[in-house]
Amino acid sequence: MGEPKIQSPVEHAPNDETVLPLSRVRTIMKSSMDKGLITNEVLFLMTKCTELFVRYLAGKLYVEASRQKSSETLEYEHLSQLVNKSKNLEFLVKIVPEKIRVHKFQEMLLLNRFAGSDDDSESGSESDE
Repeated sequence: MGEPKIQSPVEHAPNDETVLPLSRVRTIMKSSMDKGLITNEVLFLMTKCTELFVRYLAGKLYVEASRQKSSETLEYEHLSQLVNKSKNLEFLVKIVPEKIRVHKFQEMLLLNRFAGSDDDSESGSESDE
């Protein structure tokens, strides 16, 4: 009873519809592609790959959150921790950054402004001369 039950995902036959709506995936693909035709075969494969990736990510997230036993629900913190510690998920670091507090973010902005103002003042003084 103490172990969380992992239900096996619902398997679809190869000719069944996808879980994600193909029209939405097509829209996302069109918005990120410069040109080219998106054939139905490519659309189907991208949709299935996306579904498999989401299943993989959710499974890893569930296992990690179960180990931590910090809460009964999955939270953003669980996802950001998984992304930041997994080498194969590091491509998501900019999309799923670690959550920081507002005052920490404001400090970072101030540091960047001060660092940028030093560079601007040096280049500005050169152009005035």
